[in-house]
Amino acid sequence: KFRVKAVNPEGESEPLETEQGTLAKNPFDEPGKPGKPTAKDWDKHHVDLSWQAPSEDGGAPITSYIVEKKDKFSTKWQKATEIIGDKCEARVPDLIEGMEYQFRVRAVNKAGPGNPSDASEVVIAKPRFLAPKIDRSTLKDITIHAGQGVKYDAKVIGEPPPKTTWFLEKTEIKDGGRYTVDKEPYRTKLTIHSAERKDTGEYRLVAENSSGKDEATVKLTVLDKPTAPKG
Repeated sequence: KFRVKAVNPEGESEPLETEQGTLAKNPFDEPGKPGKPTAKDWDKHHVDLSWQAPSEDGGAPITSYIVEKKDKFSTKWQKATEIIGDKCEARVPDLIEGMEYQFRVRAVNKAGPGNPSDASEVVIAKPRFLAPKIDRSTLKDITIHAGQGVKYDAKVIGEPPPKTTWFLEKTEIKDGGRYTVDKEPYRTKLTIHSAERKDTGEYRLVAENSSGKDEATVKLTVLDKPTAPKG
């Protein structure tokens, strides 16, 4: 409440008190929550985010955005960076390669930070563009007898995930018959069931993506089954 007195050279009047109290408060409200952030670009140690401005600015211009992050092992959000101004994009640095993260954003005005946005989809800190590289450690030349089986299992790195293709000499091997070809992101397997002499040759694994190409070869020798002794 307030009390008011009139003052002149003759003195002061009796005070007049307001009937109702007045709450002293900031003339502005905090901004509303921004739109859900989206990863626009990334690498192994950073991610570039963008989002929509809040529909309500609280009556005062937005002065900055606070970006918060949380990795897959954390339960608490922590401040990752603050962008001065009202631009709705930010680069979040200092990420750990291979770690999964989520991000959210708060808008700030003279009244302070508003409520956080919805959390982003999970983002893995990894290169966005990486030429394929085949792990050759499991690809060894093998000699077997006819009727036996053999399996080749190779891991492949690259971004975007490389497309993998197996060849026997120059002929592409497709899944079916005595061949089983398994393909999944970053890994491929070739299984030859009940091998025959005609399976002898050089097997070639090709991995390709928009960033490049890699090839690895391995030799398979299939011997005839031993014949029964005569006599």
